[in-house]
Amino acid sequence: MIAVKEYGDEILQYVRNNKNVFEKLESSSVLITGAAGLIGSYLIDLIACANGELNISCKVYAIDKDEELLKKRLSLFADSGVKCICLDVNEDRIDDYKVDYLIHAASNTSPRDYASKPISTMRTNIIGTDKMLSYCVKNGARRFVFCSSVEAYGMNNGDVDEFDESYSGYVDCNTLRAGYPSAKRASEALCNAYSTEHEGLEFVIARIGRIYGPTVIESDAKSVTQFIQNAVNGENIVMKSNGLQEFSYCYVGDCAVALLYIMLCGANKEAYNIADPKSKVLLRDFAEYAAKAGQTEVTFTEPTNAEKQGYSKITKATMATKKLEQLGWRAEINIQDGINRTVRYLKRMKGCQ
Repeated sequence: MIAVKEYGDEILQYVRNNKNVFEKLESSSVLITGAAGLIGSYLIDLIACANGELNISCKVYAIDKDEELLKKRLSLFADSGVKCICLDVNEDRIDDYKVDYLIHAASNTSPRDYASKPISTMRTNIIGTDKMLSYCVKNGARRFVFCSSVEAYGMNNGDVDEFDESYSGYVDCNTLRAGYPSAKRASEALCNAYSTEHEGLEFVIARIGRIYGPTVIESDAKSVTQFIQNAVNGENIVMKSNGLQEFSYCYVGDCAVALLYIMLCGANKEAYNIADPKSKVLLRDFAEYAAKAGQTEVTFTEPTNAEKQGYSKITKATMATKKLEQLGWRAEINIQDGINRTVRYLKRMKGCQ
């Protein structure tokens, strides 16, 4: 839980700024997997806050396999329509809750996990997705939302400046690192397969860029997460590359709101990119922003062999967001403000422990 009043104010502001979308959830129910994760936990706070602010009476079923983390990250508004359920979507049977929407956000998203837990990484995306799609069919859900990734695009072949939703680049499937993007691609295809064989099942795909924010999990080994943790701890930012990789980033709050736009306003069977169009920066720029927020410096060192196994070789992966913006969504927090907020919130939370 983020024990900072400002964080609660931020959640409330998102709800008020996007009132028309949250009101579409009135008297509905949403099941969210990966509920203790970076995006899932923020989503829960948003909907729970909307329950109190807008009186929409939306029921949330929050599912995660990490019971300790799920309890630790209980919503600031957890008494407002949220039911927490501890189980592994790959292994356990979920009780038959009547849900209108299902957001499948459970996944290993850390490069360390890609290298050390490649089977689990693929299973959660493929087997977990299969189970959640089957659950939707059995329980008559209106719509399934699959949280895919910018990594599903593969490597930029040099023929585009940024990825739109029709692009497909190269993925070398015969590598350990390929498990994550390949599983995301397979899961997207599985959504289409279910929709074809089960008439009436709607789905949308969210291809999510690189996300950061105060609900980040401390053990996450992604470079930007480590930069933020260094800043929070007053340590120098340690880069393990030249930092010339250019990516699209997005603050977690903007990402969570975008998921709701896609779920409630997006067209059936369509994919949508989620990224802040103004946050296309080099990795070293992100490091510099984090260092400034933490009043530290940027240093360089060589990665270990284990770290190298989880690293992506992609040097440019920026995303077009016109399709998402046509639904009415706009990013509200720019990258420098987002990093400053994240470092400030996490510092204050650490001081409360």
